[in-house]
Amino acid sequence: MLKDYLELSKLRIMIPVSLTGFTGFFLFDPHISPKIFLISAGILLLSISASVLNQIQEKDIDARMNRTRNRPLPTGKINTSKAVIFFLICLFSGTVILFTAGNIKAALIGLITIFWYNIIYTYSKRLTAFAVVPGSITGALPPLIGWVAAGGGEWDKTIVFLEFLFFTGQIPHFWLMILKYGEEYKGAGLPSLTEVFNPAQINRLTFIWTVASVVAAIFLCNFGIIRNALIICVLLIVSSIVVWKFSDLVRNRVDKNNYYKYSIILYSFYLIIMILLITDRII
Repeated sequence: MLKDYLELSKLRIMIPVSLTGFTGFFLFDPHISPKIFLISAGILLLSISASVLNQIQEKDIDARMNRTRNRPLPTGKINTSKAVIFFLICLFSGTVILFTAGNIKAALIGLITIFWYNIIYTYSKRLTAFAVVPGSITGALPPLIGWVAAGGGEWDKTIVFLEFLFFTGQIPHFWLMILKYGEEYKGAGLPSLTEVFNPAQINRLTFIWTVASVVAAIFLCNFGIIRNALIICVLLIVSSIVVWKFSDLVRNRVDKNNYYKYSIILYSFYLIIMILLITDRII
């Protein structure tokens, strides 16, 4: 049973989301304290609540896709009533933690993130193959929650650039998934980018958005958010490697079964960026 709830939580995805909130907090207040861990936990709980609600909303769709049909709700390992209770517990506890350990702004932004993901994004996926573009805003909000919980302003230059970075990174990740599972999306009755563009065109779009993410990362250096010369050099080297690896997409060197590898590269790139940002503040 615990294993089923852990699967329902999607911890493998939600822990990195929480880490973006940790990064946002640390950039404003570069000290390790109980508060930063509480805020990260609050973000994690809200992220889990969004994931659980999404799976409740898309239970029937998940049952029609090979990629998702073995999830706890379609298989009946967890029934919908128990999933709703789990969602409410995570939503309430996450909101309370952000409010008490942080402030009202952090809690409100957390609730706005839930609304945007579970209402705007989840239902627009049924209407358009381009839902990921507005949906990617949800990837930009966890670091903002951490930043404002630490005392920062929501329009401060540092956090705006960091939000833009995480926003751009959501889109190529999703389109890599579409390149592999586009036919399953169509089979489940969802609009798929594969109905609008051919694989070569989606490859090029994914490459362009990846380059945009790399440029957004380099902006962190140009605007003084990353200041240490050694860390800037590391970021430039890593960014160059990512662009070089993703250029395979426009040179048609990628087999359908290899798209997951590029998702790993993208995840690793963002993890490295967060480590570099934290290290820069420590130094």
